[in-house]
Amino acid sequence: MFRTLILGLFFALLHVTWTAPAAMAQDGLWGKFSAAGRQALEKRDFPAAEKQFAAALKEAERHGPETARVATTLFSQAELLGAQGKYAAAERLVRRVLTIRKKVLPPDHPDLAISLAAMGSMHVRRHKFAEAEPFATRALAILEKAVAADDPRLAAGLNVLGLLYAMQGRFADAEPLAGRAFTIRQDALAADHPDVADSANSLGFLYLMQERFAEAETFLGHALAIRQKALQADHPDIAQSLNNLGALYTVQGRHADAVRYIEAALAIQEKVFGPEHESVGMALYNLGVLYHIQDRLDEAEPYYRRALEVRQKALGTMHPLVADTLENYAVLLMMTGRMRDAMPLKQRAAEIRAQSN
Repeated sequence: MFRTLILGLFFALLHVTWTAPAAMAQDGLWGKFSAAGRQALEKRDFPAAEKQFAAALKEAERHGPETARVATTLFSQAELLGAQGKYAAAERLVRRVLTIRKKVLPPDHPDLAISLAAMGSMHVRRHKFAEAEPFATRALAILEKAVAADDPRLAAGLNVLGLLYAMQGRFADAEPLAGRAFTIRQDALAADHPDVADSANSLGFLYLMQERFAEAETFLGHALAIRQKALQADHPDIAQSLNNLGALYTVQGRHADAVRYIEAALAIQEKVFGPEHESVGMALYNLGVLYHIQDRLDEAEPYYRRALEVRQKALGTMHPLVADTLENYAVLLMMTGRMRDAMPLKQRAAEIRAQSN
């Protein structure tokens, strides 16, 4: 029950990043535009990154539609889309990148591995764990051989597989992977680099799933502190951290803190993404859970109802997070004597669970 609650409360896009080698960054107009785009993306200046990557893609395509440079630029554009919460568009680009890289790169090339890790990440985001694992394990196997032990690209592979194992409840497998990723990034990157925050966030998730609350708060708090220092106050990564700490405080019974953090996250997400984005659905669901466990059922119900609407539209009607929402909403309806209304929701949730297994 605890694990199901946390998976519902604490779900976010997994980040996979690619760092341009110095030689490429200096290689003509394509390298200039690519490097400028990556600098803008690191600062989360999305309009500038989009402009630079578009220019880089135009330059890359001068040499053909399926080259290593085209794949590299498309992957950067996919990162940009993912950072803005445009996950479906990002996944389409990652699939294109993987197709190109399989054609033009050797099977043990690190850029191919990063593409595989990104596809694993996309499957994890949709709770398709069986589909994710071959991508994530193959990516890490390549990276372990192809790059140095302190290379941040290795951290990307470690992080994806570690989070997959954590979401499957394989904590003994997950912890060393997530810990190595954090150490690599902390040693190789600036102290306030967004990837350090991502790894701290991953470790916080892992500890929260194990009910190791003090360790979870340390790492989730560290991720938030980095993001608040490095990013604009209304950046979606800050909203993610606020939501995650709100999830921790919910399960600890620190309800006033949980409300404050999750409502702050929701305000950012609605401002940045609009009212129908999946991250908005996550925050709405979290608030429903928070009021539900306090027996404030009249306050919980509208959040569940709106979360269900948003999640069905954003994720599809058969997503496991839709099942989470249906199940909790059904429990609330039963608690308020509305068995006839509750049973269809329970049945729909059971159908989703059966399809997912």
